[in-house]
Amino acid sequence: MERAQAFASEWSSNQSLVARSLTLGCALGAGVMFACFSGAAIRALEGAAGVAGIAVLLFYPEFALALYVVIGDVKGDERVASLLPVDLTLALGAVLVAGIGLNFLRQRRRSAIPPVYLLFLALVALMTASLCYTPVLSAGLEKLGRFVTVTGIAIVAPFFAIGTSEAMKRFLAGFGVVAFAICAWSLSGLSGSARLATPSDNTIGLGHIACGLILLIWFGVIPRYRFPGRAPAYLLLAVPAIAMIGSGSRGPVIACVAAILLSPLLHRRRVLSDWACIAGIGVAAIPFIAIPDSAVEYLGTLVHGGNVGSVLDFRGDLLDYAWTLLRQHPLIGTGIQGFRYYSPNPELYKWPHNIFLEIACELGIPAALIAWAIFGSAIVEACKQITRVEDPHFALSQIAAALLFAGLVNGTNTGDINSDRATWLFVSLVFVTRSIREVPIERARRTVARVRTLAA
Repeated sequence: MERAQAFASEWSSNQSLVARSLTLGCALGAGVMFACFSGAAIRALEGAAGVAGIAVLLFYPEFALALYVVIGDVKGDERVASLLPVDLTLALGAVLVAGIGLNFLRQRRRSAIPPVYLLFLALVALMTASLCYTPVLSAGLEKLGRFVTVTGIAIVAPFFAIGTSEAMKRFLAGFGVVAFAICAWSLSGLSGSARLATPSDNTIGLGHIACGLILLIWFGVIPRYRFPGRAPAYLLLAVPAIAMIGSGSRGPVIACVAAILLSPLLHRRRVLSDWACIAGIGVAAIPFIAIPDSAVEYLGTLVHGGNVGSVLDFRGDLLDYAWTLLRQHPLIGTGIQGFRYYSPNPELYKWPHNIFLEIACELGIPAALIAWAIFGSAIVEACKQITRVEDPHFALSQIAAALLFAGLVNGTNTGDINSDRATWLFVSLVFVTRSIREVPIERARRTVARVRTLAA
């Protein structure tokens, strides 16, 4: 028995040594490539920082996953895009996959993928079959390729990168820091007339990021402190709140306000006192914040719109066109990317701004039912988790449920199945949280097994 334990310990140590060597080797190689491609002006300190940063992302792929969610809203800036000669989303995805591979070598715990995720294989099969009748084969191949690779990483990676509550907290912290930086950067546009945007000049993306950050602070940071000691934490909400309002993104505003209004169902006393303090701070700060008039006017359509059509504006035409295609091709759809290339103007009719309707009109009603089954199972799981208040990971369940809710709202009013990667990732986070909550049960079982082995 002792020899076996010694051998296992030595094997584990060797695996850890191999993993660290591979990590440092990959980081060093990436750093050298970065230095070569960046030109002679690169300084040694910048190269060392690049190597250290890549090493951290490889050792902790949950940080790479946090960056992967928002990289699309950052890489549009020329200063960021010029850092590497390749697309930053692909580069970060490669680092994320490499980090997951190192997790296997280091025997890090992984979260269990739920059986319902087998439906993704059926969805991809329908996408592949639709290539036979899609109007533009090259466009269909491009959209399918992005879903299987770029979007697929966002769907599957959480299960391999996040296996413990500590890893989940690191992921949320990484997302929070990057999201806060993006929101703070956007505030430089308060003095202008245009709506606030991300470095990629995306107003809707800024709204999504700010909404996620607000929910993270509301459900994950503020509850950690007692009132009134947590009052300073309210100031953290100011930056994303101003960014979200300044972006004029209506979907994220609706999702964020609805989630906060529903939060008293979980903590009535806490939320009522928080509401009072935040409302007071907001009223006092409004006169000193120059929100762009264009953002205020656009958000005002939610209140002053005479009917649903006036609120939706051009998106109403996109939805009507999608419904028309669905009625014409209910079973198999128009083929992947058919919404765009069946239209009279592909540059105008790009997607219907509703991922469920997009799947239905391009792949048929059966594919839409598959998507609803995946999202529906995530909703059921989130509802189960937030009813178990006594669970030690209840805060993580709250955050995952709130992000899922925001993702659902955003997915039904903007983006396509590839650009709205955060929505797919939030679905996976709910199941990852369930796996994390099962860790104490697994430990108890292992303890019992060890006791029985020793007793035998």
